[in-house]
Order: sequence, then C-alpha cells, then structure tokens
Amino acid sequence: MGQRPCIEEWFAYLNADEKGDIDYKWVVESFAEVELPQPHTSFKGVGSVVCYLNNETNETTWKHPFYDYFAQLLNHCRRSTSEEHIKLRINRVLWSYEAESQTDLQNQMPLVSPKYVKTLSEILGCDLMEEPYMVRTLKTFLKAFSQMYHEGELDTQEVKWCQEIVENERAKQAVARQMPFETDPTEQLDTGAGQVYCIQCGNIASCYCPECGDCLCDQCFTFLHAKGNRANHEPNHFIPCAICKVNPAKLQCTYTRGKYCTECYTKKHAKTLPKFLELKPLKIDYKRSAKEDRKKLGHPNSEVTISPVDLAEEADPEIKETFSKPAPLETTLGEKWHAFYDLRGVKYYFNFETQESMRRPQDDFICPAASVDVKAKATRKKIVGCMAMSKDPRLLPEWHDGVEANQGGDDDADEK
Repeated sequence: MGQRPCIEEWFAYLNADEKGDIDYKWVVESFAEVELPQPHTSFKGVGSVVCYLNNETNETTWKHPFYDYFAQLLNHCRRSTSEEHIKLRINRVLWSYEAESQTDLQNQMPLVSPKYVKTLSEILGCDLMEEPYMVRTLKTFLKAFSQMYHEGELDTQEVKWCQEIVENERAKQAVARQMPFETDPTEQLDTGAGQVYCIQCGNIASCYCPECGDCLCDQCFTFLHAKGNRANHEPNHFIPCAICKVNPAKLQCTYTRGKYCTECYTKKHAKTLPKFLELKPLKIDYKRSAKEDRKKLGHPNSEVTISPVDLAEEADPEIKETFSKPAPLETTLGEKWHAFYDLRGVKYYFNFETQESMRRPQDDFICPAASVDVKAKATRKKIVGCMAMSKDPRLLPEWHDGVEANQGGDDDADEK
C-alpha cells in the first residue's frame, strides 16, 4: 500500500487550478476525504500515479469511483453565481452533518458547535479571529439553514439576505468602534472613587435613585421627582464616612459595624483591627431598591423604609444578592469566548483564536437562595448575640436552631 495523494495531486487529478479555483477548494478537499466504496482502495503507483484497486477482482484503474460526481460538481460551481455557490456549500455541510448523525448518533455534536460555526464563517467569508462578534450571527444562521433544509431546499434569496446581514454587522461594529465610550455615573458607587457627583448639576450627590439609576443631590432629586410616577421613587441617601465625614460610606466593618469610605477603611480603620482575624468588610449596596425588597417580603404597599444601613447590616458576604449582580460569563470572559452546548446539554465556552474550551457552572446548577424566615432569623440573631456577650461556660451541646435552650433542662428537672 503506497502513500495517499496530497491535495495538490487531487487538484491536478480534477483538472483544477490551485490559484484560479481557490474558491472551489472545498470540492477538492471533499473529493480527497471521501471514503471509497467497498472494496476499493487508493495508492500511489509507479511514477507517483494515483491508482485505485478493487480488492475482490484485483483490477487496477486510474479513475476514481466518484470522479464523475465531483467533476460535475466542480463544473457546476464554476458556472454558478456567488449566492448559488454559497447555497451549494451550505447544502453540502448540512448533508454531511445528517450523514454523520446517522452513522454515530450518540456521539454526534450539535449543529451549533465550533466546528460548524467555523465552517459557515469560511463559506460566508468571515474571519472569526478578527471578527469575533460574528459568532452569534453565524449561530443564528445555522439554526435557520437547518430548519429550511428539513422543510425543503434552501432559497437563494435567503443566502442574499444573510450576506446583507453580515455586511450590516460589520458596518455596525465599525460605527461602534468609532463612538467614544461614555462612563456610567453609577460606576462611581462600585469603584474606589471617593466622592460621587450629581448627574444633573455636577455638585456633590447626596442620594441615589434605584428606579432612575442616577446619583443626584437633594435639590435636583426634589425638582426631577416633583410630578408623575417619579414622585413615587424612593431614594437611597448616602451615609457619610465615620472618619472623614465627607465621602459617602461604601464599606461596613464586620467587627465594629462602622461605615467608612474606601480610602478611610483601607488606610486608617483597617490598621486598627485585630490582625489574627481575617475580617472582610461588607459592601453597602445603594443600588438596591426598597420597593423590591418589600415586594419580596410580601409587603408591596408597606410604608416601612429600608435604609442602606439596614441593608448592609443584613448583608451576608456568602450570598450573591448582597452585591451587584455580575455580568454574564460571556461578558466577563471577553468577546473572544463564545457559549456552546455539548451533546449532553452542558454549557461550555470556546475561543476560536486559541482553540481552547472551558466550562463554567450554569445558572440552573447554582443552588437558589433559600427563603428567609424573618422570625427565625431574628430569634437566631438574638440567641447568637446573647452567646457572644455571655461570660458563662458554653454548655450548649444539644442546642438546635428553633428549639428553646432550657426546654430539655426543664423536662429533666420535672423527671427528677
């Protein structure tokens, strides 16, 4: 058995030019990769001539069993328009996918996968390394083409529309890159910047409106929320730092329960804390809405106000709801990482530039936060506070949450 022919020899065998027929290279590659029907095999004979052997009859021929099919396919591509050529290639991809599914259905990857997205990008002339924003559009194209393929033949007009969408996406991206980035005023609450300024007049802000999403001073808030539905907005007033009395407090100490700005906490207050304790401050979330909290508690019309201080005191560093909700993983990972699903339906991320893939937990796999029992929480807080301040020995070996501590002792006394 000789060595298999190279791609250049396949070009010559089909009477194709490597430069002139570069757009139809996929035909030659498909011809080279196609499996020979049983019982034929291919090899390079004397003089590097490609030969095909019938193992049953031991007959040798120079003509490939599928030569006529691929020769007609190449001639058809040469005569067709660009839209018809693209349509033909997409049909070939979908046919190959269906054939692979029938061969090994259990191990067949979904159609919307990095392999077929990359193939479709080559068909439509997209460079995923330079144009990663096209991946989402290409995944939509794959779903649409698959549906049309099962309903009937692909339409050439659909291919033209897809080409127009690709050009529009490129134009949108070019315009977006030329636009200057505007800073979000609410980012001042998340960064370590000391002071927060009013979005309306530019003076020092004194509150934050969760419904509007803006930082405002008292005068501007009163003026802008005087009429209409905005009159029902409830602001979260900034708490002044306990040390500098100027900057708004953004952190609360878990040891002294004091509220400090970022600079005062890191440079002054943190140095006074015990070094043997690994203390981490809590973030005061001014973006949290009191109305939404009352709705969750079942009191939508209650007049009880929840200040940022109360929110910080109730905050738990292990609960994600305490802090601002993180962006989707696709955003935090960057525009070069794209989400896909494997054959088991598990989400993973793929980078077309580095050809790397990795997994992250899905939202469905993250345990949801359990409902909070307000009464039990208050009782537990009271008991834990008494335990912390008590100087008596800790004689609570059988204490359980929600069970009175002296219940067992009284029963024992009665029995005695």
